[in-house]
Parts: sequence; structure tokens; C-alpha cells
Amino acid sequence: MTMATRIIIVAAAAMLAAFPARAATTTYAASVFSQTNVNNATNALFSADGGAALILAGGELVLQYNNPLTGGGVAATLLPFAGPAANFVTVSVGEIIGGVATFSAGSLAFADMGAGGVQNFDLSALCSTVSATGCSLLRIQNVASFGTPGVLIDGVSGVTNAPEPAAWALMMLGFAGIGWRLKEAKKRTTKFARKTGFSRALA
Repeated sequence: MTMATRIIIVAAAAMLAAFPARAATTTYAASVFSQTNVNNATNALFSADGGAALILAGGELVLQYNNPLTGGGVAATLLPFAGPAANFVTVSVGEIIGGVATFSAGSLAFADMGAGGVQNFDLSALCSTVSATGCSLLRIQNVASFGTPGVLIDGVSGVTNAPEPAAWALMMLGFAGIGWRLKEAKKRTTKFARKTGFSRALA
């Protein structure tokens, strides 16, 4: 292997390791960061399973994710309740900066009329005002409830940038290097066999 080839391989590996991943992967809240006026807060963690956290009127639930969210593709699964009733809910994102939970100045609002289902949000603009690397906190506030104790949240998913593509690229580069080395070794063995007269044994 020439020195130029080695430099190109090292430069390619360094570039692949340095580029940020851009693959979107769905992730679920891993822990409850904080709560106020919430019953069964841990039922909002992970994927929807039929058990919900009840955020009472004036209550707030802050969920924490292991990987920062992009802000796009946030989906909250709501459980239905008997009506006529309504909850007025706001959702915002945040990040822990310097040990302090910092949230977006704005939020998205929606009315939960008791039908249940999935409520989708795009919080990417709000997330970009807090952190350039993503937001690991999601705050759900029940501003007011009418005819019901509160909103029933059964799992909240978001989109995160996963590191897998860079790892796969490095692995493929490694396999290519191993294949090239094996090919070179075979060439040397064949060349040696021809020089020494063992070419019939190899054929």
C-alpha cells in the first residue's frame, strides 16, 4: 500500500467519523424530569400502552429523552374521556443548559375534546431557539379543564438524529480495507508460487 493510499483512507475515515448523522429515528421519553399536579406520571413514558398520566388542570409534566429531539415529528397519544368536556393544553421544548432547564419562549396549543388519538406537533422552530443540538426536554401543560379532571397522556414520541449512519460507513470502510488486504495477500502468494514452481499445486 502506498503512502498516498494510506493518507486517503485515513482522511476518509476521519471525515466519516466527524460528519453528524442525519437519520431520523423515533424515540420515546425515558424519564420524568419534573411534574406538578400529575397522577401516574410514569405512564407517559415509553410507547403507548393504554395506561396514561393524568395532567390535572393547571398541571405540568416535563419528560426527558435520552437523545435530543429535533423538535419535528412529536406525537402525543391521548386517551379518550367522556364528554362534553375539554382540556386546553400547551406543549413546548427545552434543554438543560448550564445545569438549568431552559424552555422555548413560545409553545404550541391544542384543545383536547375527549376523542383520544394522536396529536402531532412540529416544534423544530421552537427547539432551534433553545439549542442548536436539539432539545431533550418536552413540557406539557394543562392550562385549563372543563368537565374533566385533566388530560390523559399515554406516551409521547419524538424524532432524534441517530448516530448509526456514521458507524455503518466506518464499518463498510473497514470491510473494504480487509478485502483489499486479502486480495493483496493472494496476489503475493500467487506470485511466489509462480516463481518457485508451485503454480500447479495452487491451480
